[in-house]
Amino acid sequence: MKKITERRIPAMLLMLAVLALSACQSTMNRVNDCKTGDWQLIGKKDGGDGLVQQFEDRKRFCSFVDSDKIREESAIQYAQGWVLGNQQFWFQLGRVDGRTGLGVVNYQQQLKSEKVIENKTPLNPAYYEQGWQQGNHEYWYQTGFDDGKAGKTAAEEQSRARTGAEIGFRQASYRQGWQDGNYKYWENLGYQDAHDGIPDSQLSQHLQAAKEKDLLARPEAYRTGWDREIIEYWRQLGWTDAVSGRDVNTRRDDAKRRGLKFLEAEYKQKWEQRLIGYWTEVGAADGFGQPFQLDQRMASARSNNVFVIAQTRDAYTQAWQKQNAAYCTVDNAFEWGRQSKGMAVEVCQPAMQGRLQRALISGRDYEQLAYRLESTHRDLRDHERRARDVERQLNQVEAEIKKNREDKNRQNTQENQNIDSRNERNKNDLRDQLQSLRRRIDDLRSWEFRYQQQMDSLRRDIYL
Repeated sequence: MKKITERRIPAMLLMLAVLALSACQSTMNRVNDCKTGDWQLIGKKDGGDGLVQQFEDRKRFCSFVDSDKIREESAIQYAQGWVLGNQQFWFQLGRVDGRTGLGVVNYQQQLKSEKVIENKTPLNPAYYEQGWQQGNHEYWYQTGFDDGKAGKTAAEEQSRARTGAEIGFRQASYRQGWQDGNYKYWENLGYQDAHDGIPDSQLSQHLQAAKEKDLLARPEAYRTGWDREIIEYWRQLGWTDAVSGRDVNTRRDDAKRRGLKFLEAEYKQKWEQRLIGYWTEVGAADGFGQPFQLDQRMASARSNNVFVIAQTRDAYTQAWQKQNAAYCTVDNAFEWGRQSKGMAVEVCQPAMQGRLQRALISGRDYEQLAYRLESTHRDLRDHERRARDVERQLNQVEAEIKKNREDKNRQNTQENQNIDSRNERNKNDLRDQLQSLRRRIDDLRSWEFRYQQQMDSLRRDIYL
């Protein structure tokens, strides 16, 4: 038994160390990797972090997490994953350097980096070069894309080629980016015109301007952007028109006059949605303390730049009823009574009006009782404090009287007799005061209890 215990102690200590280290996120990740048992992934992570191969260390660590996940082929899988991770590590370094646009293969400088030196990262110049080439391609693609999106002509390539000769100008990458950017330029033109409510006939002017500056024209891209945004244009107008006194007839005529494609279905959908929301909002506002006044609201709709639609009555009525039910509660009446606020009980259901009126009155009575209770409480605390002071003085006087009586050496002089007489008078006065204060305290406590009972009764009875 002793031998078994001795063998277990180191393992237990190591396990405790693992658990202590698991407070770190990186250690937690390693623990999770051990539990999954994907040794190729473990190796790939080490390689991707720029670390040397350390299968034995990982194996030892995982043996205290889940030794069943360590198999004969684990070492081979780890090595395979590590190779992939190391390739990825150098590829990413090269890619980042290539995207700077400096045109310098910075491999030798990377060898001197703190991370590579500290981790003794195994070198891989071939994958750094691949990454750099990818990053350099992305740099020139993005440069071309930005030029094309900015509306620059294809002739800009010549300028880029001259200034970029020293940093490895990539014509194919630039052209690919410029083509995509040029498409985005025309798509944005269409979007902006539709966003501003400009008819797509404006395309002819854009084409003429492009021809004059020798810019590649992409009318299909313009129409893609215009067609997508014109939908939102009419939806937004429908939403705002509904509460601005305009309707589908007004917009139809306006669109015809401007030669603008009118998407009536999209416009009407948003127009009606906004009006349903408007009548719901009005019904909710009226429902909280106002009478049901749909007919008046409908009569004044035009003067308020809104419209009456088929859903008006249902939207207003449902919202009014919901808010009216939330308004006409005994809790509200009671709280408003406490705050001396009025309540329009006449807008509530007739069966509820009596209860609400009682709750309103009860709330006012409750607050008056609360004021009296607080006043009584303050008075009680004051009398209790005074009673303690009097009792302390009485104890002092009685102690002095007792002391004098027990003093065998005290002379029976006139002065001592006067002191004794004064102490007796003080004792009697203090006893009378204390008795009076205690009676008053009992009385105040009785009133305090009575007020609290009345308040509890008022609050309880509003639900009857």
